[in-house]
Amino acid sequence: MPPILLLALLLPAQAAEPSSLEAALDAELGRAMAVFEQRGEPPYYVAVAVEERETTRIAATAGTILDSDSQRIAHLDVELRVGSPELDSTHPLRGMSSLRDDARRSLNLPLDQDQDYALRHAVWKELDARWRDAVERIVVVQSNQTVKVEEEIVAPDFELREPTVDRQEVIFEGVDLAAWEQTLARVSGRLDASPLVHRSRAVLQVENLRETFVDTEGSRIVHGGAWVRVGVSVGATATDGDELSIDRILSYRSVDKLPAEDELLALADQARDLLVAQLEAPRGEPYSGPVLLDGRAAAVFFHEVLGHRVEGHRMKLDHEGKTFLEYVGRPILPEFIDIYDDPTLPVLAGEQLNGFYAYDDEGVPAQRAVIVEDGVFQGFLMGRSPLPEFPHTNGHGRRSSGKAPTSRMGNTIVEASQTVPKDKLRTMLLAEVRDQGLEYGLYIEEIAGGFTMTGRVLPNAFNVRAITSWKVYADGRPDELIRGVDLVGTPLVAFGNIVAAGDDQGVFNGTCGASSGWVPVSAVSPTLLLREVELQLKEKGEDRPPLLPKPEGPPMGGQAAGGVR
Repeated sequence: MPPILLLALLLPAQAAEPSSLEAALDAELGRAMAVFEQRGEPPYYVAVAVEERETTRIAATAGTILDSDSQRIAHLDVELRVGSPELDSTHPLRGMSSLRDDARRSLNLPLDQDQDYALRHAVWKELDARWRDAVERIVVVQSNQTVKVEEEIVAPDFELREPTVDRQEVIFEGVDLAAWEQTLARVSGRLDASPLVHRSRAVLQVENLRETFVDTEGSRIVHGGAWVRVGVSVGATATDGDELSIDRILSYRSVDKLPAEDELLALADQARDLLVAQLEAPRGEPYSGPVLLDGRAAAVFFHEVLGHRVEGHRMKLDHEGKTFLEYVGRPILPEFIDIYDDPTLPVLAGEQLNGFYAYDDEGVPAQRAVIVEDGVFQGFLMGRSPLPEFPHTNGHGRRSSGKAPTSRMGNTIVEASQTVPKDKLRTMLLAEVRDQGLEYGLYIEEIAGGFTMTGRVLPNAFNVRAITSWKVYADGRPDELIRGVDLVGTPLVAFGNIVAAGDDQGVFNGTCGASSGWVPVSAVSPTLLLREVELQLKEKGEDRPPLLPKPEGPPMGGQAAGGVR
């Protein structure tokens, strides 16, 4: 394993006293508020946040380095609200309006924080611009309220809170670039060992983040951490045009957890061999019947099918489907299922979780939010945008730079109070197949993500992208690997078909994209048996595989290992 270096970057480690950056933000915010108070529409709340980020990325392909760089960047985000907590300039507009979307943007700051004037100059310009936008927008919001019908959900736009002061020490982590370049070059060579592999890449990315947050309530918060990803990707085009891709990504919260080279070589062998097997596998067909979702696949399934539908801010948007709004206190899942989202968990099931954070992007401490208890729906993920029955945030207001915070998932955990051994779930799957008079059931081993539609115009449905699927035959034939199918359906029907849960825990680490940008997330679930799920054909390309064979050359990265599963 390459040696690891720990580097303190950007600002020095912070103790209880404010840094020069925080002092500058504080001073400029105070100066701006003094001026705004003399105007006709002063803001009732302003938050200023600076996100300092250093990203180191190494990518290798075909046994050599493709790119290797380290980038420092600082972003400024300003949240400014004009009006009152009951109705303010951020209120969603209905109908057509040039001001319908939030006007904020991601703004780069000078990296040299000792240049106090340059920093304050940038903050001054953004505060002025955001105030002008808010003053213009509040007029449209008030008119919108007058000419439109009453909203389905009437609730305040913002929750005022007591301030929080917490300055955490954040040490930025680095790696030995030269050593990791050599490692990834060898790993990428192993990926390319098969002539059937058309595209391959080995990547390491270390992202350090430090956020300094100040607001008019008096909150002064410094927090952050590291997100580390290392993995491999291989791809090829099947003879029928199917574009196949296998990714194996390992996620960590610290560089000292990075794996040794032999583990990465084994990961490369696994990904490459699975790709070759899928190239030879038949395409599946449309199907409706019993499905066994492996733990990690079930975790992604819940993220897509449930997660976005329990983001509280969506309940205030009249174009949203609001699937679970009327289900508070009512069962939506079997009584042996509990679900909660807890960003305070750094580790679960022996794996570090991507969705861990100390504070959300609205200056609120991360908290555990109970979503389902004994199968009964309990409530929503909440930021500082209240709902009538849920007036308080539970620390889930999140965003990427340049976006307005909304309620988002962190670590979504599915637990079962009644479980059966995972091997028994296979027996139960086959029993369901025979009871339904089917030839086979499906075991979904891996899901690579998906998408969900939560609105009203299009079907309120999900599409979960199955990557590794197996037919499990009722007559005892060996399992058959298939490709080219996705899970589809609607949430209430899908949840009603859950039959049993395994005694295992599968962890998914990734990033999630929505209206407030891309944020790191995790999901954890046991293996699940569903009585009936529908699968449809995945889209495919029309191009043939490459007509020319790959260039000949010596084997790279060592000999290939065998085995798909």
